[in-house]
Amino acid sequence: MKRLLLLLLLGITGMLTAAEVPLVQKLLPAANAVKGFKTVPGSLVYAKGDELSKIYDGGYELYTKNGVIDAARQMYERDKDYVEVTVHTMKSEKAAADFLKYWQKENNVKSASKSSGTTFFVVTKPNVTLYFVKRQYFGTVSAFYAQDRAKKDVTMFSDAISKLIPSR
Repeated sequence: MKRLLLLLLLGITGMLTAAEVPLVQKLLPAANAVKGFKTVPGSLVYAKGDELSKIYDGGYELYTKNGVIDAARQMYERDKDYVEVTVHTMKSEKAAADFLKYWQKENNVKSASKSSGTTFFVVTKPNVTLYFVKRQYFGTVSAFYAQDRAKKDVTMFSDAISKLIPSR
């Protein structure tokens, strides 16, 4: 009987812990969701409001002013290749779309592409970064290595995230 009670308590504790993980953090791909990439230990950062300064060392106000509610960032590695993924919950789908347009203008990108409900564009300097929006989520995927491989990888990460975003 004691063992059953202990197992029940452990199960409830596990459910409560899982419920406490913010949704935006759950949108970060798991290790090997993109073949060959694992998460970098200790690189996960979650922030909300003024705590966004943990992710954006200076300038986080731009994000909160444009409707960012919270964000999660994770680093991934494959051999000597590194990818940084940041996903933001925006106050609305319109705020997310407008923020993507802001970054499109900042990067002098004339048009964005659409695929499976995700709007995105890629820039290649100073590194390869894919900016994307799906529903009320805005994200960036940055790769810090050769363009030819990086362009493919940032797209695979974006696709993995897109599949995790709940439908209406």
